[in-house]
Amino acid sequence: MFRSRLPLSTAIWLAIGVAAPGLALAASADQLPDIRHTVVSGDTLEGVAQRYLKDPQQWRAVGTLNGVKDPLRLRVGSVIVIPAHMVGYQEVTITHVKGVARMRSPQSGSDWQSAASGTILTEGDELQVPAGSYVSLRFADGSSVRINENSQLKLSELRKNSRTDEQQSVLDLSQGGLESHVTPVVDQRRKRKFEIKTPMATTSVRGTVFSVSVTDSGKAITAVDKGVVQVQGYTAKRQPAQQALVPAGSGVAVQASGQVGTPVALLEAPSLERNPAVFEDANFLTLQVGEVPGARQYAVLLALDADLSRVILRQSHASPSFRFEAVPDGTYYLSARALDAQDIPGKPAVQTIKVKATPIPPLYSSPAPDGLIGLSDGELLCTEGGSGIAGYRIQVSASRDFSQPLQDSGVVDNCQASVTGLGEGHYFWRAASVRRLADGSLDQGPFAQPQAFKTGSNPAALGADALNAAEPSAPNLLQLSWPAEPNQRFNLQLAKDESFASPLVSTQLDQPQWTSDPLVAGDYYVRIQVLDPSGLKSRYSDPRKLTVEPSVVTGAGTVLRTGEGKAVLSPR
Repeated sequence: MFRSRLPLSTAIWLAIGVAAPGLALAASADQLPDIRHTVVSGDTLEGVAQRYLKDPQQWRAVGTLNGVKDPLRLRVGSVIVIPAHMVGYQEVTITHVKGVARMRSPQSGSDWQSAASGTILTEGDELQVPAGSYVSLRFADGSSVRINENSQLKLSELRKNSRTDEQQSVLDLSQGGLESHVTPVVDQRRKRKFEIKTPMATTSVRGTVFSVSVTDSGKAITAVDKGVVQVQGYTAKRQPAQQALVPAGSGVAVQASGQVGTPVALLEAPSLERNPAVFEDANFLTLQVGEVPGARQYAVLLALDADLSRVILRQSHASPSFRFEAVPDGTYYLSARALDAQDIPGKPAVQTIKVKATPIPPLYSSPAPDGLIGLSDGELLCTEGGSGIAGYRIQVSASRDFSQPLQDSGVVDNCQASVTGLGEGHYFWRAASVRRLADGSLDQGPFAQPQAFKTGSNPAALGADALNAAEPSAPNLLQLSWPAEPNQRFNLQLAKDESFASPLVSTQLDQPQWTSDPLVAGDYYVRIQVLDPSGLKSRYSDPRKLTVEPSVVTGAGTVLRTGEGKAVLSPR
């Protein structure tokens, strides 16, 4: 379950981390000091034994050690010493750690050391969980506590009656927050004590899921998902104040003065339907929660397991939109809550999400967004490369949702595709990278965001008979013209061979005519490409062979012509 506030003081809250390697052992029961119990009104020796001894039947031995004359009438204020070896301690296991959490065992005089998954803790041990870190604890009866970042926790009491399996657990939270999942007691005749103490309140339960937080103003917040909790307020001098029973689906605020408010219904769970089934952004993980009437804030967490015990990300703020740094591909569990005006977290919404963001898609190269390409020669081009990329997949669709792709390339070596099979119109295309995994299988990444493009018919290429070669006005020239439509332009190439491998002339013309510079007499080839105002272009026309004949030049430098106006050729 998820608790939605980042408490800055003491609280009970949710937070779980990713397991860290290593195993450490905290102080064992043999290392713990003797317990010194100060007698209060109503104490009996047998009752003290029930609280502390692993075998309460040994209360007589404790009485003998302490010189007790009347086990039913203990002197108020006197001290009963219980030897450590007689105390029934339970052990707590750190099941998950994310970040740099630390622990220490004051009883053994140890300094702070790194906490790791598998560490065994016992009574008196302390934990520090700094920002960005999360820790999960599991108790002997299966109960669990999830410690939030920026928290300090002490395991004040961890007792166990070995004969009856009755347990008592008291945790002191001096900073931060946590959430507890307490295993219900099957045999109601057995006692089960589970308490979370904060400066202003103590929360006691018997089988429940609940959270407590402390606001900046010192107000303690309790919210209950399952079961019933008793909240006891305390004054600044730690004197008992008001108390309240808080049932499932309710929460209560305790003021810094110890005044316990009236339990209220938790806000409804926010909707998570705006989130996609698969997140494909390689840079960010953006989560959306639906707005809830009466909400002052929203909070989300992301965990690696359905129990939300391995939390890796967590945020809370007024906006229902959340952005995290990207996480590795995989399946995650999202939980979200709304917080009311008293900062009481509401009911949780939980959603399973999938992240598949790698390999990242290629970048679009051509055409430009909403660009026009010709049906006869148009290509969709994207960038290639990237470590481990084995190929690409390109799809074309008439709709942005790609519900019915018109073209699907499958896995191809090059990041390009032809559009010759399409008609004129508006389309969308998208491309994905495909990598080869260690086992040889192919793994496709997400498609890039769809990009729009248009197709149109290419202008017709000039026919072989469309080119008109006029009589040159000067010696050794080519003068050409051809039919055209308004605003068309042209690419013209002149070469000595039909391959046009090394054109002598390559020029763009605004008019459908061209006059060459003086040429050496001989054979030449010319071809022309039509450029439409839309940006489309025709294929080059078939090469046209033209011959430049040597002309007789007059003294004035003009071409000598016959009476019919034809140039007089020089004898070869």
